[in-house]
Amino acid sequence: MIGGEAAPPRSSGYSLVPAKSIDDDTLIKFAAAVWPDRPPHDRILSSWWRRAEPACAVAAIHNATGTMAGLCGGRPSQWTIRGQTHPAVAISDWYVAPGHTGKLIGKRLVRQFDAPDRFMHAFSMSDDAIAYLKALGWVGPYSSRFMALPIPRLARMLHRAWARPGDFDLREHIVTEGKLPTELAAELEQIEARGSVGAPAHMCRGAAEWRWRLPMRAERTYRFCVAYAAGAPVGYVAVRRLTPGRIRQLGRIEGAFITDLVAGDPRVARALALRAVAIAAELRAAVALAATTTPAHVRALTKLGFLSPAWPLVGRLLARRAPQFMWAPRGPAAALTASDMAFTLADATIDFDL
Repeated sequence: MIGGEAAPPRSSGYSLVPAKSIDDDTLIKFAAAVWPDRPPHDRILSSWWRRAEPACAVAAIHNATGTMAGLCGGRPSQWTIRGQTHPAVAISDWYVAPGHTGKLIGKRLVRQFDAPDRFMHAFSMSDDAIAYLKALGWVGPYSSRFMALPIPRLARMLHRAWARPGDFDLREHIVTEGKLPTELAAELEQIEARGSVGAPAHMCRGAAEWRWRLPMRAERTYRFCVAYAAGAPVGYVAVRRLTPGRIRQLGRIEGAFITDLVAGDPRVARALALRAVAIAAELRAAVALAATTTPAHVRALTKLGFLSPAWPLVGRLLARRAPQFMWAPRGPAAALTASDMAFTLADATIDFDL
């Protein structure tokens, strides 16, 4: 059983097994076959699903040769859709090796994560995965806004007076060793509860979500800033240092990820965006990166000088790198449209791997 369903019979020519059970050499050979021009191929050994539960990724093994033929990850979460909470899985890391395409392996892999009451979606995927998902009847793809701010320290100096100190009380937490502080956990729960009513469909971002994701990369340090209004937490931003060398276009340049920005009030979004830029500057990042589908967040980041796909020249590069999203239009998502959903980098497994 993988993801709650029985694996296909061996007579199909392929067996499905937890990807976490595959030995290192087999994984590296698979990576070399799928990405021959993207060394080092042993990078696959640090994939997020290797640190997650076995049910979070499935591999297809060719019975006759023992070769790994396919891979599919399923990032578990809970989603709030129209005020109701539903189990969800985001399809990721979905690849079929050359020589094994056209045999419905990709379809079988995805079906291991499907269930009638589950919100099935994907955020940040390859062109091949998009084609597969279209064939399965999924809606999309739709693009997020991928945004970049060069030299955050300069933007910080230019916008110091943008948010008045008395607007919101900003409280900060430094999260290390994959452990969620008790006070921050309580704040996240309150923010999620506050945002579950009348908000777009979104991944639940309470304490349970962060307790699950933080140990995935326990070596990292996250900087959280929580905004308070009238004595209650109303939003937060989470920023971390980008692992040098993980984005080829940046080389060894120091960067910062605005992993998450949660704020229903545009004024809160502006204050938190400004603080995120300040944190990126304190991390001595040469560039800060963010992705969002929320128009108010796009406006807040744009006002601070973030470049977006709307810019000439560099905009085309950002558009090509923008995470795209798709979903299966059934069950709790039967009536959803692209504008009904909110995504950030926290929804994408690239936050685990970059």
